[in-house]
Amino acid sequence: MDRLSAQYVANRMNTAVPWRFPPSRAIRLDNGLTARLVDMPGRFVASVAVVIHLPTEIEGPQNQGAVAAYTSMMLSDAPHARSSSVSEVAKIGAVITTGCDHRGPKVMADCPVTEVPRLLNALAPMLMRFEPTQQSFEACRQRLAAERALEVHNPSALANKLFSESVLAPTSRYARPVGGTTQSWQALTAEDIAELYHAYVGPHQMTVIIAGDLGLLDVEAAVRESFGHYPRRECAQVADEPPRPNGRPRLMWRAGHGGEQTRLMMGCFAIDRLDTRWPSARVAAELLGSGADSLVNAELRGRLGISYGIDVRFVPYFSGGLFLVAGSVAGTHTAQAIATIRLVLTRLLEDGVEPQLFTQVRNHMAADAAETYETTLAVTQQQAELASCGIDVSFIDRHLNEIKALEPTRLEDDFRSLIDPRRLDVAVVGQFDPDASELADMERA
Repeated sequence: MDRLSAQYVANRMNTAVPWRFPPSRAIRLDNGLTARLVDMPGRFVASVAVVIHLPTEIEGPQNQGAVAAYTSMMLSDAPHARSSSVSEVAKIGAVITTGCDHRGPKVMADCPVTEVPRLLNALAPMLMRFEPTQQSFEACRQRLAAERALEVHNPSALANKLFSESVLAPTSRYARPVGGTTQSWQALTAEDIAELYHAYVGPHQMTVIIAGDLGLLDVEAAVRESFGHYPRRECAQVADEPPRPNGRPRLMWRAGHGGEQTRLMMGCFAIDRLDTRWPSARVAAELLGSGADSLVNAELRGRLGISYGIDVRFVPYFSGGLFLVAGSVAGTHTAQAIATIRLVLTRLLEDGVEPQLFTQVRNHMAADAAETYETTLAVTQQQAELASCGIDVSFIDRHLNEIKALEPTRLEDDFRSLIDPRRLDVAVVGQFDPDASELADMERA
């Protein structure tokens, strides 16, 4: 049994052996690129993540979606993707995907651990030699523009858009879609994407994370061989302003396109991971909505039978974040669902949490960390998320220790300082009476 599995089993058996997030060591190349190496013995499939520090704050109204387009085109324009019908990546059993959020692009990949050098050789030119073509730009334009056009037909996507616009200040980049707008895609050109890359992207803005059984190869030498010969580039500084709340809570309602289910989102501006109340926020969200027996679902799904399930989360940005209650409810009972959610939140604030339930949820969260981070994919994803926000990986162990030490009174005091059930933004897509008395005092938009 390898070292990490031994820790996992011991933790699940409640022995005295403490679980720790897999440690990593960092190297920095002369061109500024940072690599974090996570040795996980016995993991023969390696996961690789690349974080490109390119917040979408650089985008204005006319070039919204440019970072998302660069992210998508980076994969389609990669040299290995154009080399042959069966690329080098496919030959080694590797998969590369790209994604983008407000903090910029993330590239995820995996392959057999012994093939990591070949995977890095494919990733390096993809990241360091961005050579967009007009054909790939047009394909990207059509796909992302189609996603925006279809948004009004997708209740979940539309509700999420309305909710962000309601909670966040309209001047905040976080209130606008990462993938741009219909209007911005009418103005964007392939030259805009190329200029963005040359102006803002360089190796010193990239963090490469590699997790797997690294004892099977000289991974540091592989990183240096693949990435080290690319020169450091002078790039403009990226402005990144924190998201800001909009102010007074609002009701955002759209009729949708029929159907018995209505998409409902409620919440408010909240906190990020570095706030001292974050452990309380995490446990409170688990208590309220992370399972069929959670407090909100016990009412809406169990007692009333008007929902298939509601999720409750605190969503962190790099600064600030959102408190979010989201799910689908029976359209004819939307106002009842809103009232019930407010009632459950009010009960937690006024009556506190039942001690036995609190202990059960807290201990479950602490114990499940070992299982959550058993895979190289989960480890690299978490490392990538923290790297994109400038948070040291030691945060994970510290956060778990804070959850283990959390007491009910601390959770109750923190939650009261975070949430006012009467001052939550509401976004509804589907059947709903917008004049329902439950929301009569809210600003309409």
